[in-house]
Amino acid sequence: MGSLSNRPFERRSRRRRARIAVAAGLFVIIAAQLGMSVAIETVKPAWRDPEFGERLERLRDLREANPGRPLVVALGSSRTQMGLRPGAMALDESGAPLVFNFGQAGAGPMLELLTLERILAAGIKPDRVLVEFFPATMGKDDFAERKVPRWQTRFTASDLAVLAPYCADARSLHSKWLFNRVAPWHTYRHYLLGHWQPEWQSLLARWDDSWDHVDAFGWEPYPFEAYAPSCRGRWLALVAEQYGPELRGLRMGGLAERLLRDLVGRCRGAGIAVAFFLIPEGPTFQCLYPSEVRTAADAYLQGLSRELAVPVLALNEPFAEEEFADSHHLLSAGAARFSRLFAERCLRPWLREE
Repeated sequence: MGSLSNRPFERRSRRRRARIAVAAGLFVIIAAQLGMSVAIETVKPAWRDPEFGERLERLRDLREANPGRPLVVALGSSRTQMGLRPGAMALDESGAPLVFNFGQAGAGPMLELLTLERILAAGIKPDRVLVEFFPATMGKDDFAERKVPRWQTRFTASDLAVLAPYCADARSLHSKWLFNRVAPWHTYRHYLLGHWQPEWQSLLARWDDSWDHVDAFGWEPYPFEAYAPSCRGRWLALVAEQYGPELRGLRMGGLAERLLRDLVGRCRGAGIAVAFFLIPEGPTFQCLYPSEVRTAADAYLQGLSRELAVPVLALNEPFAEEEFADSHHLLSAGAARFSRLFAERCLRPWLREE
């Protein structure tokens, strides 16, 4: 009889222990999600945005290793990322500036402005900034919430404040950002795996998330460039499909121009000298521009340069198709040749003038 009388108590005890276990599990899950959100927002930006976070660490390391040298930061797209090779510029003499490549895949004026704000917020103030001018990025006149879907998981709360003036509906950008932060362990699982267990990923994913191939100056070689001779024809067809219609109907201005003007104004307000620069294009890519579009793009850039008093650093030097992977992303040897000539003919004269 005694054992029977204890059964209700035992059942209540088991239920209580089960509730405690469930509550403890929920607490651990919530704490882990909150802890990850705080970490990626503050001390671990590379877990949220590997392209920016890892480059920021390299920039800090470079400055610490070279105290007192002026700093030039280049902002741009993947064309800059793979084409501007500071290590090949031969800027080794005493007092020569450090040049750091902060190019990022898919970047245009919006991400260039955001990157500058992020660098400044991190406590790094460049002495000079180079801004890539790529005509194809100047014709996409759309609001921030529709231009940046691929980067939404990479933003911080302060990034949203930077982007808000360029939104038609900033609340939609905030709501998508908040949705991604509800379960950050799931949202950022790909990036986290790339940091902790990259061998569990595919070869392409390992390239995207591994930073062993990015040098101390931020330059990143074209992925799988060993395959360029055999794949170039297919890559050129993809480039023509992607950029051909866009360049044929190119109309520059609108939000892209506003962002570029604001970027120049931000540099000037911070006491940073700024210049536009051009990355070379191969013969095939140049043929994608109708002659009237090319003429209009050149006139547009020169007019913007005069109005804003921003010099244009352009290398008047032909580059062979074989120096590119796809006629607009330079391979390693082409990037080295371009960067050496760019430093000699464009960068050094601009630095002397400034």
